[in-house]
Amino acid sequence: MLRLFLTGIAACMFAGTASAQSMIVIGSSPAAQCYENAVWRRAYSSALNSCDSALASSDLTARDRQRTWVNRAVINLHLERPADALYDLEQAVVAGYDAPEIDMNRSAALIRLGRFEEAVDAASRALEAGLSDAEKAYFNRAVAYERMGRIADAYDDFRAAAAEAPHWRQPREQLERFRVASGS
Repeated sequence: MLRLFLTGIAACMFAGTASAQSMIVIGSSPAAQCYENAVWRRAYSSALNSCDSALASSDLTARDRQRTWVNRAVINLHLERPADALYDLEQAVVAGYDAPEIDMNRSAALIRLGRFEEAVDAASRALEAGLSDAEKAYFNRAVAYERMGRIADAYDDFRAAAAEAPHWRQPREQLERFRVASGS
């Protein structure tokens, strides 16, 4: 039987921050600026202004409106406003958006709110729905599992995240904290 152990000081610490994913909006509109703010992790309140401006516009297509809500959620996650991010994601759903990125981002917000079981469920739904960046959902689920004390599950998902995105440093760094030992 294999057992997993966290080593040294890392045993007292939790895994890294959950991952979020923005949605592409093309052009030079406020919606496109909102997307850029999400992608570049601009974590200041004024970064939301372009999103709000875009959402207030009657010219915004339904598709761009949906994606702008998701991008606004990502900015709110960067601002450490997970409840606001959940609201934005719900608005994207109300606007008709049905994509695995919603659940992946929802898992990140739920982790920040300490709602780990719900975060695991959301990340699992994103994976089941075929999220193109599966590594992010695996990573989020690993963080939630670890915070729930489910170390073996966390280890497995950090490994899955690293396998999906071999060049992404965060999952590999998290795996370095684990030691696998045989035992009874």
